[in-house]
Amino acid sequence: MNEQDWKRMEYDTWDDAFRGLAPVIRQQSVRIAAYTRELFVQACALGYGRDSAEGEERMTGKYADLAYKCGMYHQLGKALVPPEYQIFQSDFTEEEKAVYRKYTTDGRALVATLQMRSVRAKEKRKGSLIEQPTKNIPWLMQRETCQQHMERWDGSGYPEGRRGNQISPIAHIVGLAKELDRLCSETQSETPFEDAYAAMKAQAGTAWDPAIIDVLEAAKEGTYGVYQKYIHYTMTLPQTIPLVIKRPDRPLGLNYRPMVAERKDKVACYEATPWFGGIANQPGETEGVQDIAAMLRRTDLVTDVAMYFAYEAADAVVRMENCKLNLGGVVLRMIPDFFLQGSQLKRLNQMFADQEIQKEKLLFTVPAALVRDANKGTQEVLERYLRNGIRLLLDGYNPEELPVEKIKELGFRDLRFAPELYLKQETANAMNQLRTEGFTLWGGDADTHDILAWLQACGVAASSGTITGSQVSEDELIRDSLMREQQNG
Repeated sequence: MNEQDWKRMEYDTWDDAFRGLAPVIRQQSVRIAAYTRELFVQACALGYGRDSAEGEERMTGKYADLAYKCGMYHQLGKALVPPEYQIFQSDFTEEEKAVYRKYTTDGRALVATLQMRSVRAKEKRKGSLIEQPTKNIPWLMQRETCQQHMERWDGSGYPEGRRGNQISPIAHIVGLAKELDRLCSETQSETPFEDAYAAMKAQAGTAWDPAIIDVLEAAKEGTYGVYQKYIHYTMTLPQTIPLVIKRPDRPLGLNYRPMVAERKDKVACYEATPWFGGIANQPGETEGVQDIAAMLRRTDLVTDVAMYFAYEAADAVVRMENCKLNLGGVVLRMIPDFFLQGSQLKRLNQMFADQEIQKEKLLFTVPAALVRDANKGTQEVLERYLRNGIRLLLDGYNPEELPVEKIKELGFRDLRFAPELYLKQETANAMNQLRTEGFTLWGGDADTHDILAWLQACGVAASSGTITGSQVSEDELIRDSLMREQQNG
């Protein structure tokens, strides 16, 4: 729709105007209406807003359905601006902000006009919006909601900078519902609903009437039900339910090291390294996969332990997605013997189904030496994984030991060169050629600034090493990533 077409838009009914809103605004309005009803019912139960004769008449349970309608249509004025101005953008100029904020006063006038048309159906008037005075309580509540829902208790809102009791109770409730929905939808956290409540409670006495925060707290159970109902529309997810038990005393787990790209402080994903504890007479000490490989083979635990690590890495990816972190996923240093056990495709596919994560977000390393020496059966297992979308990263690659044609035939598309080949011109040339052929290159053992800079100059997707950051736990990964994105955002 171009601006000229938009200027000619006329609305005869509320529903017509509602359909003039952008789809995302309509979806948001439905959620806000549901939150509003829960808050309004609780407000009436607590006597909120009844400290005046007008409030005594309005803040009663008989208007619960009206409160829902107020929440539904509070943004109706946005139907009178071009679609590009219906959703607030952080880079709006002052003029664009003024155009956007005008939807509050325009909304009141539009609602008033449509109300009058509903009783004067034979005298439809088009053109300028004219508000007719009324003493009709539902009409007044709807008009006040449209105009005042962005006003704040301390006078910092718009369009008029009203403060305190100058704000209509229903408008303040709808404003609260709108902010609750916004925070639940946008908060980068594993517990967005809880964090939204904490953020709003912290604004009692500034943005919000302390008494309405008491209403919010009392309505927590009801509003949580609304949040759960519309959770998929807001793009937030409930707190992760891990598929593996991560007790403090468990004898194994994963540590995560940042993998950086482009520049040193740009974390693109994390590399997960297994560890084993529970060493006799050495509390707190851990061992790596290589140190315990023989024991796993002897006790026939390779597959089960490897799948445990796969599930734990998948849990980390889900937590990243729940927090809406700008991370590519996890590279898991898989137990090498896992690929010698026969196909576990069914179990891997079940893992991805259980956690509903995208397969490309979890990469499993495969030692290049294992691929080089693989028999026909192992090659078939690797090919089967790759054909079915399991992403395998060929680790420690050396073109002289494993020809490019061979890895193409098997289906590998992710490579990491052997560290002993770093800082060589012929390696840089080979990496450049592989990138032009569609391979994704990765870096590891970046233990000096020179190596990290060389890898980045060679176009790797991301590199890990002592220079990219310390190994951390999964909880620290999430905490640090959230803090980093908040600082950069």
